[in-house]
Amino acid sequence: MKINVLLITILLPLLIQCTGKTTSPIIEASFTSNVMVMDGKANEPIWQQAKPITLKNNRTGKEVQESALQTHVKACYDDTNLYFLFKCNDPDIWAAFTQRDEYLWKEEVVEVFIDVDNVPDTYVEIEVSPANILFDSYIVDPENIDVPATAKFNLPDLRTGVTIQGTLNKRDDKDNSWTVEMAISFEDLANATTEKVSPETEIRLNFYRLDKNQGQEFASYAWSPTGKSFHKPAVFGKLMFK
Repeated sequence: MKINVLLITILLPLLIQCTGKTTSPIIEASFTSNVMVMDGKANEPIWQQAKPITLKNNRTGKEVQESALQTHVKACYDDTNLYFLFKCNDPDIWAAFTQRDEYLWKEEVVEVFIDVDNVPDTYVEIEVSPANILFDSYIVDPENIDVPATAKFNLPDLRTGVTIQGTLNKRDDKDNSWTVEMAISFEDLANATTEKVSPETEIRLNFYRLDKNQGQEFASYAWSPTGKSFHKPAVFGKLMFK
């Protein structure tokens, strides 16, 4: 028995490495029958009940120890929409971009990538800045992204709201946090492979945040860390509908 246990201890990590299989993280989305208002205030009852996940340091994969920098995400759904809530602790909240589909990832932003089919290289990308500016695109080749082309994609029914606990673009004071609500229509997520998206659809996704505080290095966070580029669908987690 001791020999068998020893062999399992030695061989299991090797087997996982060879097969490339790891345990995917799971975020739970509970059903809500209440009207969801996308104002960033997060005062709907479902948000008090939803179980949060926490983003990690994307480079190291380690937990973010400093509470002033932590990011928490929640999910819920109704008959027609997916909803996500980001709570970003942030001592320096700023945003210079003012137009949809500008390159928000060069500043401060939250992001969600959503894959609704069995083609890993195709997925929707959504970004929201502290100024509630949007970037949405449809990725078809994560290794070679044609940004101008993919940015022409728009989610017609995408709704977002942002509130700031602090002062936007006042770089010499200390802020607290910013909160983002997103409503993403199931219908908008449908594509040629998956013509109807619903709670019965297997959805893979990842959540990210980019943060640049005055006098600090650019920081990146992820639910399922990628090590470098966010565009790594192999590490996406799973959405579980409850």
